[in-house]
Amino acid sequence: MPTASRPMGVFILGDAPPRDLVDLSRQVERAGFSDLWFAEDYFMLSGFASAALALQATESVHVGIGAVSNRVRHPAVTAMEASTLANAYPGRFTLGIGHGVPAWVGQMRLTPKSVLGSMREAITGVKRLLAGETLTHSGAYYGYDAVTLTHPAPDLDVLAAVVGPKSIDLCAEIADGMVVSVLAGPRYVATAKERIAALRRERGLPEAFALVTYVLASVDEDRAAARAKLRPVTAFYLEAMGPTLITGVYDANEALAAMLKKGGAGAIEADMPDDWLDWLGVAGRPEDCRAGIEALFDAGATKVVLCIVPSEELPQQLETFGRAVLPGL
Repeated sequence: MPTASRPMGVFILGDAPPRDLVDLSRQVERAGFSDLWFAEDYFMLSGFASAALALQATESVHVGIGAVSNRVRHPAVTAMEASTLANAYPGRFTLGIGHGVPAWVGQMRLTPKSVLGSMREAITGVKRLLAGETLTHSGAYYGYDAVTLTHPAPDLDVLAAVVGPKSIDLCAEIADGMVVSVLAGPRYVATAKERIAALRRERGLPEAFALVTYVLASVDEDRAAARAKLRPVTAFYLEAMGPTLITGVYDANEALAAMLKKGGAGAIEADMPDDWLDWLGVAGRPEDCRAGIEALFDAGATKVVLCIVPSEELPQQLETFGRAVLPGL
């Protein structure tokens, strides 16, 4: 099947049955996508185990984890797991590390006093170990006593999954790229890109920086039907995230806060303007989806990763995206 000329990926949601991951991974590759990404949404699918299954099942597709929480594993263990995959499948794996959804981290009694401090220690430790260093020191969250990886992976990119301005600044300083959250529209992507570029210039860091951008997506020859499928999922994520820079760049935070106060996700689904779907997702006929994807690339995305909804339609929509959308990109 023809492929897109730009790097395009698919995100496998955590509700996918583990027994289906091998077949889905192969279908993603057959459909012409270059990338396959997994999140470690607690307590659904393991990020590292899912990535290993996908890498073994495919021949050339790039597999990323976007993202694991920095809190649930010691950085030495995260580095060990990542280096195993990076060395087994050279050039085909990328690691993403995030704060973790606060509710899930809280369930494990792992909420840090400083989310930024914990993230800094974790990503810095992982990258130093991957580079082959031996670590002996104690931080506020993680300590090491002569820890060295047997199989370092100095070329492995480590991305940070973040949203807010302070986290974006930290990401720009210590990571090789950013996993850009679902609901991130073109204006947010452009804002993050400009902020990151400015900080890296100021610090004398290399210009190259990945922006792997997730986007809710649904394709259907019936444009209204595709957009209707996106609406409840968009409302769910808006309730979970609340007012952030993602919606702030569209001056929508006040309206979002009012909807949340009125009735949570149900009120958002009922009341949000149709424009929000245009900003925050990709839905409609194949030509609508191509336009939405191109807008993200034009804003600065280096890869666009489709979070196809509803998840039960993933096999059929993969075929449609591969046949009717990717060749036009």
